[in-house]
Amino acid sequence: MEFEFIEESEIEATRRGRKSTVPQELVEALRSMPKGKAIRVKDLALDPKSEDYKNDKASTSAILRSAGKQAGVEIAISWSSLGVPQVSTKAPKAKAKK
Repeated sequence: MEFEFIEESEIEATRRGRKSTVPQELVEALRSMPKGKAIRVKDLALDPKSEDYKNDKASTSAILRSAGKQAGVEIAISWSSLGVPQVSTKAPKAKAKK
């Protein structure tokens, strides 16, 4: 096995993964969503009969969670039988008393 010692300042690195593209209008909608309401995101609808439905659903859910994070709210995602994601906000968790 071949290796060499280098200075820490010489380390070359690339960022992992790729950035998700989160629609800013979705972030704003989540931020301003009235209490007791949910958002049906028709633009992110998927075909439940597709072979890639499971993977596409995971990718779409990641986009929605990222939008929730940027909006500063924790979300819950429910999928309709037609493949349309529906997003609601979760109540903040109560802090445990010590």
